[in-house]
Amino acid sequence: MQRIITHLGKKISLSLVFSLLISTGICAQMKVLDSLLEQLSAHPQKDTIRVGYLVNTAWQMTHTNPNDAFVYVDEAIQISNDLNWARGIISAWRQKGNLYYVMADNLNAMDAFQKGLKVAQESNQKILEASLYGNLGNIHADLHQNQKALENYFLYLKTASELGQKPDQVRALSNIGLVYNDMDKWDRGIAYLDSALVIAKEEKNDYFIAAIINNLGIVHKDKQEYETSLTYYKKAAEIAKQNQNKYIEASALNSIGKVNLILENYTDAAQSAKVALAISEEIDAVEWQSDSWQVLSSVNEEQGNMEAALEAYKKHIQLRDSVLNEEKRAELTKKEMQFQLEKQQAEANEAIKRQRFVKNSAMAGGGILLFSSILGYIFYKRRRDTIDKKNLAEFQTKVAETELKALRSQMNPHFIFNALNSINDYVSKNEMDKATTYLLKFATLTRSILENSEKKWITLKEDLELIDLYIQIEALRLKNKLSHTIQIDDEINAENTLVPPLMLQPFIENSIWHGIAKKDVAGHIAIRVEKEDDMVVCIVDDDGVGRSKKIGIHTSQKGMGLKITKNRLDIISQLKKVKGSIEIIDKEEGFRVELKLPLELRF
Repeated sequence: MQRIITHLGKKISLSLVFSLLISTGICAQMKVLDSLLEQLSAHPQKDTIRVGYLVNTAWQMTHTNPNDAFVYVDEAIQISNDLNWARGIISAWRQKGNLYYVMADNLNAMDAFQKGLKVAQESNQKILEASLYGNLGNIHADLHQNQKALENYFLYLKTASELGQKPDQVRALSNIGLVYNDMDKWDRGIAYLDSALVIAKEEKNDYFIAAIINNLGIVHKDKQEYETSLTYYKKAAEIAKQNQNKYIEASALNSIGKVNLILENYTDAAQSAKVALAISEEIDAVEWQSDSWQVLSSVNEEQGNMEAALEAYKKHIQLRDSVLNEEKRAELTKKEMQFQLEKQQAEANEAIKRQRFVKNSAMAGGGILLFSSILGYIFYKRRRDTIDKKNLAEFQTKVAETELKALRSQMNPHFIFNALNSINDYVSKNEMDKATTYLLKFATLTRSILENSEKKWITLKEDLELIDLYIQIEALRLKNKLSHTIQIDDEINAENTLVPPLMLQPFIENSIWHGIAKKDVAGHIAIRVEKEDDMVVCIVDDDGVGRSKKIGIHTSQKGMGLKITKNRLDIISQLKKVKGSIEIIDKEEGFRVELKLPLELRF
C-alpha cells in the first residue's frame, strides 16, 4: 500500500513541497540540489536563513543520497541550538528522522522525531508538532503496532484540523484508513480514505488523489470486490500518467494485471504487466519489476507457454530476493527498536521508583535500618528484573532471527536454482510434459512454503504433504533414483496435531544430497511419526552411503540446517515448558534422525 507519509514516502515518494514555515521564500522556490548548494556557498553566515538552506538541501537528498545529507542536517541542529531557535531545531530533527526512516533505521528515526516533538510541545509549534505525530504514526504502523499508530494519527488529524492544514488532514485521514484496512476493518478504512479523497479534490492535489484512489483499489481487492477494485486501479493509473507520476502508475498497472489474472482476463493482464515493467525499469523500481515478471509468468503458465513462464519466473525470483533481503534487514532493525524501547521504558520506571523511594525516605527520617532494607530490596529487585528483561529480550531476538533463517533454509536459493535448472534442462530437451509436471510441483511447493512462512504451527497433515512434495521434486531431479514412504501412528490424528512447519526438511535434504545422491544405486527414505506419552516422535531413516564414506556434512552436527532446527526446538521447549530433543544415529549404511516435539493439538 502507498501510505501517505509526512514529508516523504517509503515505497512511493509523495514529492511534496517542503517548507520550514519560516522566512525562507527563496528555499521554497529551489527544487534543484545544485541551486541549494550554490546558495549555501554564497551564504556562510550562521543564521536562520542558512538553517533553511541546510534543511532543504538535506530534504532534496533524502531519496538519492541520504548518507551524505546528515552533515547538512547536523549543522542545522547546531546553528539552531546556538541561536535558541525552536523552529529550526524542530525542523532539523524532523528531517534527520526522515533520513533515518528512509534508510529503514526506525530506532534512530523515532529518537529524532521524539526530540523534535519535545521542542515543538515546549515552544507551542503546533504545525510542526502535528507533522511529527504523523511521522511517529508511520513508524508504529510499519511495526504493526496498530493502536499506537492510530493514537498518533488521530493526534495528527486533530491538530491539523484545528489549524486548518488541509494537506496534513489528507495525510492523517489516509493513513488512518490504511491502518484500519491492515486490521481487516475494510468499511471503516474506506470511509476514512473517502474523506481524504474529498479534501484532496478540494485542494486539487493530483498526487494525493492518485495515491488515495490506488489505495481504495487495494482495499476493495482485499474485500474480493474485484470489478470495483479494477475501476479504482485504472483511474489511479490514468491520473498518475497525466501527472507523470511513474511510481504510482507502475504500481497501479501491476495491480490491474493481478486482478485480471484472478478474473482470467489473461490478455489484459499481460498488457498491463508489460507497460508496468517498462515504467519500472525506467525509474529503477526493483519491487515493481518483480511484480511485473510474476504476473507475466502466471499469464504464460495459464496460456501453456511453459518456457516463457519459466524465464519470467526466474527474473521474478531474482528481483524478489533482492527486495526480501532489504526487508529482512529492516525487520531486524525493527526488532532491535522494540527491544530498545522496552529497555528505555523499564529504566524510566525504575528511575521513578527510585525517586519516590528517596522522597518518602527523606520525609520519614530516622528509619536508617528500614531505609537500608528497602534500598537493598530495590537494588536486588532491579537487578533481578533487569536480568529477566535481558533474558526475555535475548529470547525474543533469538525467535526473530531463527524465524528469518528458517524460512531462508526451507526455501534456499541453492534448491530454487537447482529446481529451475532441472526444469530448463527438460525444456531444452523438448520434454515438455516432464517440464510442466516439475514446474507445477515446484510452484505448488513454493506457494505453500511462502503461505506457511508466517505461521508458528501447521497441521501434521499439511507438513507431511509439503515434505512429500519436496521429496517428489528431488526425486524428479535425481531421475527417480529416490523413493520414500511416510507412516503415521494410528494414535495420532494428523489433522488435529500441530507441528512447526518443515522441521524435518533439513534432515531430509541432508539424506538426499549427502547420502542417497552419493550412491550408485537407488536409495530410500522412510519417514515415521509416532506418539510417545506427551511427545510426537518424527523419525527420518535413510539408506545412504553412511559413515564409511566420510562425506562430511552428512555426519556433522554443525550444519546450518541442524543449527537452525536446534534453535527452533529450544524456543518451542521454552514456550511449552517441555524438553524436546534431536538424536542422530549413524549406521553402516545411512543415518536415522529422531526428533521429539511437544504434543500440540488444535482442539
